[in-house]
Amino acid sequence: MTTPTSEASPQAGSTPSCQGFPIPFTIDIFQMPSIDSPVQKPARNRDNANLHSADCGFQSLMPASSRSKSKVDDYPNMDIVERANPKEEYLRKELSVPRLNKIHNSLWFAGRPMPPRPLSYQLATGRLITVSEDIQVHMVWRPGCMFLKPVPRYLLSRQFWEAHLVCSKVRGGQGCQCHREREAANPQDPHRVCEKPELYKCAYGLLLSYTALIQYESDFHIAKYYHLLPEEVEWNTWRKLSWDLLEGSPGNLARVNKRYLFGELRASRLNKIIRFKSFSNAGAGLGGLMRGYHFEFSTYEQQIGVYLAPVAVATVYIALALAAMQVGLATNALKDDFSFNQASYGFTIFAILGPLVVLGGIFILVLVFVVFNYWSTKAYLRSRSKFYGSLGIEPSSNVAPVVVTDQQEGG
Repeated sequence: MTTPTSEASPQAGSTPSCQGFPIPFTIDIFQMPSIDSPVQKPARNRDNANLHSADCGFQSLMPASSRSKSKVDDYPNMDIVERANPKEEYLRKELSVPRLNKIHNSLWFAGRPMPPRPLSYQLATGRLITVSEDIQVHMVWRPGCMFLKPVPRYLLSRQFWEAHLVCSKVRGGQGCQCHREREAANPQDPHRVCEKPELYKCAYGLLLSYTALIQYESDFHIAKYYHLLPEEVEWNTWRKLSWDLLEGSPGNLARVNKRYLFGELRASRLNKIIRFKSFSNAGAGLGGLMRGYHFEFSTYEQQIGVYLAPVAVATVYIALALAAMQVGLATNALKDDFSFNQASYGFTIFAILGPLVVLGGIFILVLVFVVFNYWSTKAYLRSRSKFYGSLGIEPSSNVAPVVVTDQQEGG
């Protein structure tokens, strides 16, 4: 077995360079036609020069569309639905996990540094498999739910890896030529280092996570039921693919993104980490403090219900304690006891005021969420209206009125 070469950290003053990682499998499930081979295109697409010829062959492996927050002209973070082109920006959005990488040193609080357990185990523990195309919540769980991102078709094509994930310009340890080209074009660009190695690590980590999730044929059938694998993948094909992906294990972990050193991560713990770090560079500011990593609630009613649950339990205990004190005060041994009378007096005041203070705190907390969501929505509406105006669209007649009734996760 071959031992993967770990990525050496550049020394001070040296020019950073990427390394050439090999394609992690030999079986080609989705073999695309050669770029040089003649392909008959529909007449309506012959004049479309926006796509590179090398990318056109991969369109059958891509999603129907892509949603992203893009900068359009002078308007940043605009939600745009556009064509899913296998460009670096799209792959970064689909595969990279920057939020988890920022809090990597705290991930031990949310999960153990070990591979995820198989899908059959997840179902046996009462976790419903929930499909999510958001890589940020892949293998994140909460009670009764495990989020998993399906394996993208393009990650099962060797030609796609050659074109977009493996740096083919590494020569004799001299570094990546695409790095040198970017440096020559703009030496001050902080992002001039080739991003293919990092995309490679994210893509390989995603595939490697599924070798742990799908170990047995029963796991494979569960994955097919939830459409976690493309329809064309069969059991024997998956066995061969897993064999290739696991070459050099566990040394192959040097070629994955550090997020995949951890398996299942608990959503509630991730929320606590993000909120705790919201005041530092690793957090997400006010948005991180309010929503955490993955906001738990869909409506304010659900949020209030969760907050009131411990209050209801505490109220039952307070009622039992007051009843016990009342019985104690009726006995000869305690009715004249000064300390017990003082304790009963203090606890009675607490039983009256405590729930009111807690309920007031819950009301204020929910009110803060209402105000935060309202102003966030209004700010986004103003920005979006200006953007629509730049497109020649009249915002007042084309933007629906905003009614803030439910929690919005994305802000």
